[in-house]
Amino acid sequence: MRFEQMKDKIVKIAVPVVAVIVMVFASRVLVQKLFFAPNSQEVSAAEASSHKGQGGEHGGGEGSGYGFYMIKDLIINPANSGGRRHLIVTLGLECHNTALEEELAMKDPQIRDNLITLLAGQEIGILADISYREKIRKSLLKAINYYLKEGKVEKLYFVEYVFQ
Repeated sequence: MRFEQMKDKIVKIAVPVVAVIVMVFASRVLVQKLFFAPNSQEVSAAEASSHKGQGGEHGGGEGSGYGFYMIKDLIINPANSGGRRHLIVTLGLECHNTALEEELAMKDPQIRDNLITLLAGQEIGILADISYREKIRKSLLKAINYYLKEGKVEKLYFVEYVFQ
């Protein structure tokens, strides 16, 4: 008899606890779907506004045989983010001659546009996952080198990579 009473008490406590846990998870999923779902109009507006930015800057190490060209503050709204998430990237490009630095400066608008388009087409999961960072680096290098005639950028550094 005593065992039956204990069993009833456990069932009376366990069932509501499990029900509360299920409701918490269900409400989290529901809130995420309702409030954080992408809106196609917002994505289009966010991509259009993300094409604003600042130009790159030259940098150089004295006696080092190479310099750096900086592409600062690329602001990207990733695909399917609904404008609620964004990525801020600053890139350092290693240059082995001044002609390449000058060419990068002249073609900065085309390069920035190409980089923004490339990054804005990526899903949030890819941009946030560090395991994809090397693939992103390679695709950015390819996009930059597409425009260059005076040489190629061989190394790209993520000076700033902030995903919010």
